[in-house]
Amino acid sequence: MTTESPTNFAVIITHNRPELLRRCVDAIAPQVDFVIVIDNASEPPVTSTDWSVRPLGRAVMLRNETQPPNLPALWNQALRIIGTLRAVEADAHVAFLCDDAIAPAGWFATVSGAMIETGAAAGCVNPFGHQHEPMLKTEPDHDLLHRMVGWAFVLDADRGIEPDETMHWWWCDTDIDWQARVGGGGMVMLGRPDLVVPNERPNEFLMQKPELAEQAGRDGETFAAKWGGRPW
Repeated sequence: MTTESPTNFAVIITHNRPELLRRCVDAIAPQVDFVIVIDNASEPPVTSTDWSVRPLGRAVMLRNETQPPNLPALWNQALRIIGTLRAVEADAHVAFLCDDAIAPAGWFATVSGAMIETGAAAGCVNPFGHQHEPMLKTEPDHDLLHRMVGWAFVLDADRGIEPDETMHWWWCDTDIDWQARVGGGGMVMLGRPDLVVPNERPNEFLMQKPELAEQAGRDGETFAAKWGGRPW
């Protein structure tokens, strides 16, 4: 890990979950060089005192008021900042985490290492606790059990993969997965039960906000139009 030219980053989007955010940041901060927290219209707003551990003081908090959220737009906002922070000659691996995703120690290094070893542009850990050898996916398929984990994945920012802002809520993570498979060298999934990242409140906002459920339907149609069909 370097302190002068950060190459390992974490991006966390948060909304009204201060305690979960604290745990999320405290878990990932020791694993990376720099943490970017995007406060998506939390009330009250997030402040840097809402977490305790920061990697050598290297963290930044941004606020974006957009509601309903456009997750890829927020991710792209963070990627632009990362582009100004990192050394030009150094590759950048970026962890994208929901605020309820608590990454165990060693998660980032292991996923990033598997990406380097296999040449994959994206990586994650099997969320079901299944143990298996690293699984490299290089073509789109209908395998729901081995798709990229949307709440906790790592992306190589130098492969030209861009979060697609036409899919605001759902399907944007699977789109990144398929971009990695088709043009980025693949998506690698690790079967490491000890490194599973819990998603503590899945679909909470989807159930609370009908507009997000409607958006998820539109996103599915957008995905199908882009890729010629949906995997499920």
